[in-house]
This record gives sequence, C-alpha cells and structure tokens, in this order.
Amino acid sequence: MAVLNLAGCSGRSSGNSGSILSPEFFSSEITGIITVWAYDSLSYKNFLEEAARSFEALYPGTKVNVETFQAMPVIRTGEQGNNQMLMVELQNDPQSRADYISRVNTNLMSGTGADIYAMDILPLYIYAENGTLENLDSYILMDPAFNRNDYRENILDAIRFKNGTWFLPLDYDFNYFTYDTTLIPADYRNTFGIDKAVNAEDLLKIGTVLYDGTYKVFSISDFSRGPVSMFNILMAENIQSFLNLETKKPNFIDGSFTAMLNSIKNNSTLGLIPQGVTGQQDAGQQRQQYSRISTERYFFKQYNAINLLSRFAGKAGITVRLAEGGMAAGIDSDDEIAGIEANTDGLIPFTFNQGFGINSQTKNKAAAWAFLKHLLSREMQLSTAIITMGLPINNHARYEKAELIISSRTGSVTAMNEQLLQALNDYRATVEALSDSINTFVMQDSNINDMIAQEAGYFFSNSRNADDVASVIQNKVDLYLSE
Repeated sequence: MAVLNLAGCSGRSSGNSGSILSPEFFSSEITGIITVWAYDSLSYKNFLEEAARSFEALYPGTKVNVETFQAMPVIRTGEQGNNQMLMVELQNDPQSRADYISRVNTNLMSGTGADIYAMDILPLYIYAENGTLENLDSYILMDPAFNRNDYRENILDAIRFKNGTWFLPLDYDFNYFTYDTTLIPADYRNTFGIDKAVNAEDLLKIGTVLYDGTYKVFSISDFSRGPVSMFNILMAENIQSFLNLETKKPNFIDGSFTAMLNSIKNNSTLGLIPQGVTGQQDAGQQRQQYSRISTERYFFKQYNAINLLSRFAGKAGITVRLAEGGMAAGIDSDDEIAGIEANTDGLIPFTFNQGFGINSQTKNKAAAWAFLKHLLSREMQLSTAIITMGLPINNHARYEKAELIISSRTGSVTAMNEQLLQALNDYRATVEALSDSINTFVMQDSNINDMIAQEAGYFFSNSRNADDVASVIQNKVDLYLSE
C-alpha cells in the first residue's frame, strides 16, 4: 500500500526529466555529507563502508554515512564425511522487505530519506514514474569524467525506462544453459552455441522427446523456497506474459499461468525433473538430494555467468569454486554451451546484484553523483569487500577480475602457465560473446514476487489447484497495483 500511495500522493508529475546541469556543476568542489541506504547487510555493508572511507580520502571535506537494514545471516559450521562445511543461512523474510520498502516510501514522501539508495528490492518502476529518483541521463551525457565506453553500453541501453536512466548497476548477471554431449544426439546440436539464445521451456520440450526414464532432463526441482526452481525459471521467462509493470495490468487468469503450473508438476511427477524439498524439517533430505545430483547426468543444466570462470579454469586444471546461488549441477565433464537464456518473447535479459539510484530531492547532487561514479570505478569493483557473483559493468574491472581470482589459486599472475592463460582468454571471449546478446532489463517488484511465490507454494504442496492459485494471484496483484 505504501508503494502505491507514494505514486498517488507524492504531488509530483509522472516522470522526471532530470536536473538542468551546467558544465560548472561537474567542476564544482565535492564536499558535504551524504547518506546511503541498502537493505541487504551481507552484500552491501562492508563494501559500502570501504567505499565511503576511500571516497572521503579522495574528497576531503566529505562524509558518507552508510545504513543497512537486513539482519546478518546465521553462519554455521559442520562436517559432511571428511569435509568441513560452512553453511550460510540467508534471511528470506518477505515482511522485513515490505517494512523496509514502506520505510523508504515514508521518508521519500516527507522529502527526507537517504541521498543514494541501493535498488535491489525497491520498486524501481514506481520511483522512475513519479520523480522520486533522479534521471541520470544528463549526468551521463554531460559529465566529461564519465565515459560510456568504459562500461558495457548495451547494459546502459537496456536499463532505460520511461525515457530515462534511473539507476546504474555495478554489475550484471545472466544465465546460460549447457547440454550433455553424451545424452543429446548430434542432430539436435546445430541449434546450440554461444551465439544462440535458448529457454528452459524449449529445452524441456526437447528433453521430453528424448526422455526414456534413465536420466532427468534438468537437475532443477519443480518448486522450492530457494532462489532456483523450475517454477522460478519459467516464471522469469514468461513474466511479460503474466505481468506488465509499465501498464500495471496482471494477466494470470487467461489459462497460460495455470497451464505452466500444471506442466511443471506433471514434469516432476513423470520424473523429468526432481520434486522439490522444502521446509527446515527436511534439511537432511535437501543435503542428500544435492549430494545425489552432483553424481548424476542430466540432459541440460542452467548456470549463471560467474560459473563460466569455473568451467574454463577447470579445463586448465585449476579448481575455482564460486557460490552460485543454489544452482543445481551434476556431472559436467561432457557439457557444451547450449546458449544464453532468453525469455519466451525472444528478449535476452540481465539481472544485477548491486545497483544504485540518487534521490531527486538530495541537497547534495554533486557529491551523490561523485560517489555513484566512485562505486562504478575499477578500484571499487575489484574490491575484496564486494560480495557479488555478477560481472563488473566496468570493462577494465571485468577484464581483470577473472585474472585476479585465478591468480589467487596459483599464487600470482606470473605463475600461470600457457594453458591457464589460454583458458583465461577463452573465458573472456565467451563472456563477452554471450554478454553482447543482452538487450533488455525486466522490471521487478519484490512485493509482487513474494505474493506469487507464496500462492504457488500452496499449489505445489497440493493445498490448492492451479485455477484457484491463479485467481488469488490475479486479485491480489490487481488490488496492489490499482490502489
């Protein structure tokens, strides 16, 4: 409700053409106090505090206050066989997120709040429309110290919305699929490659034809409360069919959403994908499932961009294990890239882990813009304090980050042999080729995402049928967007 009241009661015109900036603005002295707010303490706190101290040293007379709001995760240690395990229990609390968004909205409506906001869970589309966020177009265009060529320009193009640029991401991420060459016949492979776009819906159709009960099509379960499930993947690929935040029109009751739910459950019942394990009481069963997955073959697998580094380093004999947000895997020694993941409308999206927007009512726009540029700098994107599995949007940082990660395994860059250097170059070439395909950014609303996930859970726990779930989601989202 607070999000929607902000749109209706802010008293501002829809949209924001941005500040009228003079050339002198960019040469003025950077001084004064600014405040940065972020919800996710684990991802943001240490990084932003390091950035604040280095910014203050760069610009004497400035002060950057950092506030984060989410509870830090619980970290537990344990053993599995002969291996020491470190388990990080992330806090997934929809009410806490909603409370934070409400607090941000209240401050913005009163003309107060932070100067800079991390945009990970905030309703960007609302703030872009009502003028809450500063339109950064003129900053990007007029600042002689900001060179678009230093960043991935297709990402900068993709984030434009309502004739403006309302935030800047520090990183970007995408998903890609692989296929097992021992399971996929040669006559299917000509549709795959790093220059191709594919989606899970089409891969499931191929897997259904080839499935003989021996190997599952995907290692990804039908539904879970975690970040990765077949429901989450297909929901993301079809989101524009179900929900358009620009027109604020939900569409969950024309039969397509119901068909998707029933198809996912049918695929798990037939054995094409695993059935999900949810709930704290099933933690042991979850560990057993992940342990089993790692020793089995699957027709297809989904990975995020950072996994490419593990893939190419492994071919050169270096083990690089990076957290991948719970993505299931399997035997991958015979895998080849099927293509970058596209939505069912053919557009190729990206997501971001860290991105920031400037409050249009900040009293210190010069310092806020300078700090945002500082966050985008090569030095900060290579900081060891940054916790992100995304690829730096800064081209120089992206080029060096992989080298730094691999050299930390070998002791130094000079210790890398010819084979490892070739793997590094192959990795870079593949990342850039896949990244070139990105052409869209899909607006999200974390409150709506939580509504959908909650109701979908009732379907996969057999508490409600698909039609009832679709109807409830339609009514809830419609009410949320219309008030």
